[in-house]
This record gives sequence, C-alpha cells and structure tokens, in this order.
Amino acid sequence: RGIIKGLACGTVVPILSSCTTNPETGDTQFLLGNDATIANMAVSAWSDMKKQTPQTSDSRLRSRILSIWDRIENGATAASPSGRKWNQENWEVAVFDTDDVNAFVMPGNKVGVFRGITELTENDDQISSILGHELGHVAGQHAAERYSLAIASQVALVAGSIAIAQTETGQRYGQEIAALGGAALQFGVLLPYSRKHELQADQLGVDYMHKAGYDVKQAPRLWELMDAKSRGQRPPEFMSTHPDPERRAQELRNYINFKGYALV
Repeated sequence: RGIIKGLACGTVVPILSSCTTNPETGDTQFLLGNDATIANMAVSAWSDMKKQTPQTSDSRLRSRILSIWDRIENGATAASPSGRKWNQENWEVAVFDTDDVNAFVMPGNKVGVFRGITELTENDDQISSILGHELGHVAGQHAAERYSLAIASQVALVAGSIAIAQTETGQRYGQEIAALGGAALQFGVLLPYSRKHELQADQLGVDYMHKAGYDVKQAPRLWELMDAKSRGQRPPEFMSTHPDPERRAQELRNYINFKGYALV
C-alpha cells in the first residue's frame, strides 16, 4: 500500500505518475490518462456487447430511458462546478433486453441499461438515480483512475518481486510472498478504491437528480430494493467491488440530509 501511495505522489516511479485535480469533484487523482485516452480501448467491448446482447424492442421503455437520461444530462450540467456542458456531449444509451439487474457506463460516453433493473424499480425517480450514478462515474473519471491504479499495482508487484528475490527469504518463499502481495493490493487498495468510486457516483447522481427535479428520496429507496433482492447472494463487502446495498442506502440518506435536499 505504501508503494502505491508513493506512486501516486510521484516518488517511486516519477516518469509514470501524474496527479491532477478533478474539476467536477475537487479530488486529487492519480491518472496516467483520462477517459478519452482509454475510450478507444472500450470501442470493441461496446461493439461486442451490442452484437452479443439483444437490445429491447419495447419502444416505450427505450423512450422512457432516453427521456430520463436527457433530464439527468441537464441536471448534471446545472450541477457542474466547472460549467461542463454534459448535455452537449455525444452519448450513446442502449437498453438491453435481459433480466440482469444492472447498468454500466464505458469510457467514450457509452451507457448500458438492462431491462431487469428497470423492472426492479418502482418509478422514474429511481431510474434517474441509476442513470445519475452512471454519469457520476464519468464525472469522477473513475475508469481512468482504476486503469491507472491497475497499472501502478502491476509495476509495484514486479518491483517488489525483484527486490524480494534478492533476499534469502525471497529465494525460498518468493511465490508465497508474491501471492500475499497480490492479495494485499487487491483487498487493501484496488477494491477499497472501487467501493469509494461507487459511493462517490451515488452522491453525484443525487446532485444531478436534485437539479433535474427528481425526488432524491428515491435514491436510498432503490438501494433498499437492491438489498432485499440480493441479500444472502452477495460476498462480504471487503471482497466486493461495490459497497453493501444497506450501507449505500444509509450513506445516501446522510448525504441528502447534509445537502439539505430533503429530510430522509
């Protein structure tokens, strides 16, 4: 973990490290590029997704999702501290016809929504929370940050393995130590960062909901529904890329109350 922090501060591999302030969140981030840099990597994945997964033929559902998305774009534009015109960017939103209770965003402004998650929701406000969350990932530059951390982690592991191999203990237990190092990076750095990103995207999504005129109280309600559906089927939080739904609901209640959007 110390090596990763060193990388982020530019003290271990200065040629690679780059710290920048995100104009949408105010956070200082370790980035080796931005979403535009890695957007080309997502082109083929997005194309494959559309080829392999059927899109909905329900024109009413698609129109509903696109209408909510338009309002969220406008809400994000109104909420942007940097004045970024999210509603003037090129977005592609696809509604996939599967039972998956999920949605996602890829670099390059590609948004996927599965029919299953729309069937779990009770109203448009909850769907707006989902879409706001996905736009929040873009505003937070989370894909670029995860990509950067993954590369830094690999550099750290290789450097650590070389250093350990020079010791007597490393020569005897090199593989075991390397495995422990990989686990430490996974559970101590990468997964916590991923969960942090999810919580931040939740909060940004609420900001966009509020500006778009949606009922922000429906954001924690969505996670109550998700909690009920996935209880007993998900791994412990420390092993997951996502926070526990119950925690997400409580974090959102706290945030909504703190911002004065509503009393939840």
